[in-house]
Amino acid sequence: MFDFMQMSKSPQALEMFFRMMSQQAGQAPPDVKAAISKVEVIIKKSERGFEVRLGRSEHSQVETMLKESTDNWIEMLSRGFQAVGYKVKIYE
Repeated sequence: MFDFMQMSKSPQALEMFFRMMSQQAGQAPPDVKAAISKVEVIIKKSERGFEVRLGRSEHSQVETMLKESTDNWIEMLSRGFQAVGYKVKIYE
């Protein structure tokens, strides 16, 4: 049986996941890469949770990427918690 929690603790699995993300980002045009490098991401960690804040970009393609990635991460996190039985609430 697939054990997602065990996989998420595996340095090798995480390295492979982040390498794939980096390779995909590396294929972006130079202006997009430059715009991405200017966006600040703030992660505020607490004892039982976290908050993520993404800066804005003047580049329309980067703004679209930020919106899509935010939606995708929210979907993945919420479905992951729901899959193991937690009640999930998403606030706009």
